[in-house]
Amino acid sequence: MVDESSMKTRIIIVGTFLMLLLMAVPDTAFANSSGRTGSTDGCGAGSCHSSTTPTVTPSLSGTPSSGYSAGTTYSLSISASGGPSGTTGGFNLDSSQGVFSNPGPNAQISLGEVTHTNSNSRAWSVDWTAPSTGSGDVVFYLAVNLVNGNGGTSGDSWGTDSWTLSEVSSSPTPTPANNLGFNQPGSDRGSVFSHSVLDLDTGSPTLVLSNGSLVTFNGTGAPVVTNDEVISSAGDCTILYNRTLRCSGANNYGQLGIGSNSLSNGTVDFGTRTPVAISNGNYHNCAILDDASLNCWGRNNHGQIGDSSNVNRNSPVAVDLGVNRTAISVSAGNDFTCAILDTGEIKCWGFNGFGNLGDGTTTSRNSPVLANHSTGLKASSLVTPGYSACAIFDNGSISCWGKAYTVSTQNGPVTGSSYDIQLPNGRTASDIDGTSWHTCALLDNGSISCWGVNTHGQWGDGTCSSGSSSCSGTDGNVPSYALMPSPAIALATGIESTCAINQSYSLFCWGSQSGEFDGSSNDILVPYLMDFNNSTLGESVGYSEQDLDGDGIRNVLDLSISDDSDGDGFNSSEDDYPENPARWVSCPDGQWGRLSCQNSSAGYFSLQGSLFHESCTIGYYQPDEGQTLCYESSSGYLVNQVASPNQQHCDPGFYQNDLAQSSCIASPAGNYTNNQYGDADDVSPTPLQSRSATYGGQIGSYSWSNDSGDLFSIYLPRDTTASVDLTNAAPGEGDFNVSLYYYNSSMALSLISTSNNSTLNVQTASVTTVGTSFTNSSTLLILVSPNNSSSGNYILTLTMISTIDGSTIGNQSEPIDAEIQVGFFQCRPGTYQGET
Repeated sequence: MVDESSMKTRIIIVGTFLMLLLMAVPDTAFANSSGRTGSTDGCGAGSCHSSTTPTVTPSLSGTPSSGYSAGTTYSLSISASGGPSGTTGGFNLDSSQGVFSNPGPNAQISLGEVTHTNSNSRAWSVDWTAPSTGSGDVVFYLAVNLVNGNGGTSGDSWGTDSWTLSEVSSSPTPTPANNLGFNQPGSDRGSVFSHSVLDLDTGSPTLVLSNGSLVTFNGTGAPVVTNDEVISSAGDCTILYNRTLRCSGANNYGQLGIGSNSLSNGTVDFGTRTPVAISNGNYHNCAILDDASLNCWGRNNHGQIGDSSNVNRNSPVAVDLGVNRTAISVSAGNDFTCAILDTGEIKCWGFNGFGNLGDGTTTSRNSPVLANHSTGLKASSLVTPGYSACAIFDNGSISCWGKAYTVSTQNGPVTGSSYDIQLPNGRTASDIDGTSWHTCALLDNGSISCWGVNTHGQWGDGTCSSGSSSCSGTDGNVPSYALMPSPAIALATGIESTCAINQSYSLFCWGSQSGEFDGSSNDILVPYLMDFNNSTLGESVGYSEQDLDGDGIRNVLDLSISDDSDGDGFNSSEDDYPENPARWVSCPDGQWGRLSCQNSSAGYFSLQGSLFHESCTIGYYQPDEGQTLCYESSSGYLVNQVASPNQQHCDPGFYQNDLAQSSCIASPAGNYTNNQYGDADDVSPTPLQSRSATYGGQIGSYSWSNDSGDLFSIYLPRDTTASVDLTNAAPGEGDFNVSLYYYNSSMALSLISTSNNSTLNVQTASVTTVGTSFTNSSTLLILVSPNNSSSGNYILTLTMISTIDGSTIGNQSEPIDAEIQVGFFQCRPGTYQGET
């Protein structure tokens, strides 16, 4: 807190200031001046502005909620609510300690305080650097005045507030930045290290949820969820859950890549390769594949496809990046394309009228040429807005070239190799996106800076440059802070708008709209909180891990790793694919992935080296994760959909006496079935799955069947043992034995073993192939028989074990009905059934 003497001094200064205001009526209102300091305690009392009591609520965001860290620079945003309508106002911000720097548009630093430079805004920004260790509490004082612009004091309103910020403990308790288990959740377009789950071109933003669904926003700003199977989205193309690429939309130049110009949707054929990153240009698209090769397709009038021709392509063609060169990131722009190579170099091709290929000329190229940006640094991220290119380099700096940077007019002189973007002091860039004529960068502290064209407020700093009476800003290449209320983790730029997700997983958008943001057609000049429930939809976004190794450095910026031959930020001695930046690992059985491994999901399976888990087909299912195969549906069951985690019983009136089925058979006329009882007879064996499981059965003389035993068959593969344990379902149920048979080479039935015990008195009757002469793969028969005409329910536990690695095949804990609906029963005397 401020000490008492300092507070008294402040009161004296403010009191003197207000007395001077009483002595002279100003010619203009406070916000119409070029700024004012020493007035953070207010400007009211009727002498400066008409309201005698504050009616405006000031807002200061960007201060760390957990306290400041000594010497750290924070990006602050100032705004207010209440007061007269309009767009004009002024402010005065001061702090008891620390230093202000980098004032945003319409703001200035004067006498160590921050104030406005004109009355053209109601939102401002500035950086504040915290004091040294041990400085104690810091108090921020803020006064905001919102005016109606009538040239006088009447109708204006003001308000004040203060905030106390403590220094963080020297040993703070780490607080996770998210609830999702990521080091850094996020999204990035065109990079092999990340999926694109926040996409924006024109109109509504598109978000990809972790279940594959898409979220867009209608003309009233309401979210619309569409069920789908998407993991990454860019323009008209999406990578699906099965790692195929689906494209839909206009196709006059073959830009969908589906082998035809007449179709409007389809799957792009990459042969045996899998797409891992995509980027959309104006009439062409490009994809990096799982071997880090690059394919492009679509319009090619300027050579933007990069195949050394100018012929349009409606199917993917390979781009020659050089001998043994691969792609880490790609950005398809307006009639040209650029890619970052495994070496950190950038190559570009296509239209070059504004020097946007970076080769020092304005000559278009139909094959890749090296961009000579002259920074001497490795590139990590790349975008191609308009007819320009901008890249983040390994030190977090940004350089751009092309239109408005190194060439002013088409085919004009090239004035330099690149233009350095002046980021705020002490800040570095983590991510970048640019579409059409503006670019935005996500900085290391979670703030967002934008530059370029700002016609519709796409910078998000409260200004616009359209030339209308409500806009007073100008376009330019000096970054301006977007007035985000809290740090961001992902951003996306559109043609004339921008969107970002903050650390609380809320979605903000600003710029041009047709109702998708707030339901109106008005330009939005500061980040607008979208109708997007961050606690449900927000945490469900299919974010990618931006820091796989957890070292605090985003994957794309991990460029200083020793012995990294493919430039992917992973040491070659630990890299399963040391010459392929698109893959790091070869996952073991039951897992899949290319940068990290995860278990195959229930309903899926995967084998060693899988890029993705495969779905169980119809007739098969898998109830567990991390498996290498799917199970056949059991007798009496069916599986009628792909990727099923379970099987289902046949409906009453139907039966199924075989495995791996997708439907059941209607019981014939004069017969019936139900889902309460059944019978596996002792003559024709009922097949069981070739896996471990626990089966339930029943033996006895009942009204529906005179059951004298149950016979089951199971195929036992080579190098596998089978054991059967038989118990009563409940004490006193019955007295049963179990025997194990197989067909020998002469197809004669041979006994393997019979249980020494019966199930009487809660004993376990057991048989096994272990220690017997049985060695070859064969169909085994399991016979459950009663002693002394005993009846009751039993439990048969089948265990199959691989003799190669000792693993259990299947899961003994899964219960399966062995007899229900495996067959049908004749109607009893006195009853009939005339239909199937």
